Amino acid sequence: MNGRTLIGKMPLGSDRQLWNAFMGMTVLCILTGTWLENPAIMLLPGILLAAAWLLADLRQVFYLLLFFIPLSIEMNFSNGLGTDLPTEPLIVLMTGAFVLLALYQPQKVGFTHIFDLLLLIHLAWIACSAIFAEIPLIAVKFLLAKTWYILTFYGLGRLFLTSPRSWRIAIWCLLIPLALTHIIILIRFSSYGFSFKDVNSVVGPFNRNHVTFAALAVVFLPYGWNLFRAYRKTRVLQWVILAMLLVILVGVQVSYTRAAYLALVGGIGSVVLIRYRLMIPTLSVAVIAVLLFGYSLVQNNRFLEFAPDYNKTISHFEFEDLLTATIKLQDISTMERVYRWVAGSYMIGERPWTGFGPNNFYSNYEIRTVRSFQTYVSDNPEKSGIHNYYLMTAVEQGIPGLLIYLILIFTVLIMGERIYHRTSDDQRKRMVLTVLASLVVIHVMQTMNDLLETDKVGPFFFLSIAILANIDRINQAQKPVEGTQTDPAPTRIAGN
Repeated sequence: MNGRTLIGKMPLGSDRQLWNAFMGMTVLCILTGTWLENPAIMLLPGILLAAAWLLADLRQVFYLLLFFIPLSIEMNFSNGLGTDLPTEPLIVLMTGAFVLLALYQPQKVGFTHIFDLLLLIHLAWIACSAIFAEIPLIAVKFLLAKTWYILTFYGLGRLFLTSPRSWRIAIWCLLIPLALTHIIILIRFSSYGFSFKDVNSVVGPFNRNHVTFAALAVVFLPYGWNLFRAYRKTRVLQWVILAMLLVILVGVQVSYTRAAYLALVGGIGSVVLIRYRLMIPTLSVAVIAVLLFGYSLVQNNRFLEFAPDYNKTISHFEFEDLLTATIKLQDISTMERVYRWVAGSYMIGERPWTGFGPNNFYSNYEIRTVRSFQTYVSDNPEKSGIHNYYLMTAVEQGIPGLLIYLILIFTVLIMGERIYHRTSDDQRKRMVLTVLASLVVIHVMQTMNDLLETDKVGPFFFLSIAILANIDRINQAQKPVEGTQTDPAPTRIAGN
């Protein structure tokens, strides 16, 4: 079918009949809205027109959504609800469009890759844990948000991000606004002398704090480097891309985010691991080390020996002092994390099978804390989470939920390494390395944060897995002619 329109083949009559009906409805809505003095009725034709565009050119709206990710602003309302504008409304619309596409053309979204199955199991267990949640309402909200992230970024990513050209367009859509926000923030930050104590005050309104600012940058950098490599024959574009990447890298440097620094090193190190087939040994060592460390802490309650001195555990206004305090366990942000991790460990022991329910950590952790780990910010005015995604998953979804999530990410990383070595085409091979490096960055960041449900990090997680699944499918389809260096024509789909 012609990929430019999805609704063009629906049995809705001729174009002229549609136009006449739309104009008649527009006039009727304007007259009715004027008569009733209700402007909302007048907006109805515009809403329907936007919905028609969404269906007619879904791919372009998908790229538009990517463009808005670095520019999105978190909005909190007086009734306690919050959203990210304009990304979250667009994500919801795209979810609806994906569902319509699945109903109208089910053969296009009949995914059968192992990643599809693992994500479905992951989502199903979240739904199961939501049923047993301490506060079901907020658990259902989490489930809905996770659903539309998967359907939009993974589902539509599987449909649209199928060729080097589509990858380049998507990266450009992210790079330009990201570089623009970094330029604005760096100019503002320069007036403060790039002072560590002022970093959170300059990263808004595009970022909640310096952590989300740095996280988005380091997660994107592998993609930016991929785009730079893609234009090896176009020096001018290479220099433009390099300039923007350097601006983003400077932003990471002055974000003073320790987890981002470690994640960037981890992303670079992952390239070596993948090329030398060391992913399985590395993951095995990491798991064994975490288990041994955890066991040593719970033996005879040894973790109590690490309780901080309340009067010495304070905020620091110089980055050098922060690093020194971190080593001495006197940094307030690090020890506040430990305060919540200890509470989380008790919560896991209390409900190991289904957990307390998605998004239920904040509402339940305070009464399970150990006061000797308390800090000056333990009242948690930001209502933030446990600051470790793996612990949070175990707390809110139980041990089975954590195991499902670990199986998902380990399978992606291990299979990704194999896909890399089975790929002969240079562009696809480079993209496999890109998505795996970005995923490693995300997983390192998640040891000190819980950012996967934010619109700054979450999209990259699902987009990366979608691209990896697409490349694996292309490789399997080309097995009889493996060894050629030509890229297959992109699949023609709705919205192409």
